[in-house]
Amino acid sequence: MTRIPLALALLIALASPAAAHKLKVFATVAGAEVTGYAFFVGGGRAQGTGWIARDAAGTTVAAGKTDAEGRYRFTPPAGAGDLTVTVNTEEGHIAQAVLPAARLDGTPAASGSAGPAAGASLAAAGVVTAAPAAAPRDDVALAALVEAAVQRQVEPLQEQIETMDARLRLTDVMSGIFLIIGLAGIGLFLRGRRG
Repeated sequence: MTRIPLALALLIALASPAAAHKLKVFATVAGAEVTGYAFFVGGGRAQGTGWIARDAAGTTVAAGKTDAEGRYRFTPPAGAGDLTVTVNTEEGHIAQAVLPAARLDGTPAASGSAGPAAGASLAAAGVVTAAPAAAPRDDVALAALVEAAVQRQVEPLQEQIETMDARLRLTDVMSGIFLIIGLAGIGLFLRGRRG
């Protein structure tokens, strides 16, 4: 009699999690393009799978199929707002990634400066000023380079976070099993007290 519950508990404990085929979508902004890929938790990329990008109003801005590495790429229209990239394997796996408009508009605001007119008026007044040092790079270009470098470093970390977040851990399974066993024990105890 006790062999059946024990065998059932052992079978449940050794079962692999059902989340092994859960589809996830990763999306990021690289320059003026949105790039990303679709992958299954537990390994593997969604190859040749249809994807569609929609703006906040639900209008399709881009669509296509993922490549051999599960990647997609498109250039969003200016002022599209928030974008939602949806990947559908048509086998029951659908996933989305949302890119807020703030990430799509990565151009920093131009910093204010006195400009050449102010320098000319100072020179006319007899004030000697040092020649301005040449800017090492354009602020917008420098910001784009920094963002691209940071994105290359952060992308693998974001993927790991997505994978770890969706993974069913052994401790979660064991907690569920012991909860069921505990509730069954309480039920048997109460049933024994009635009789």
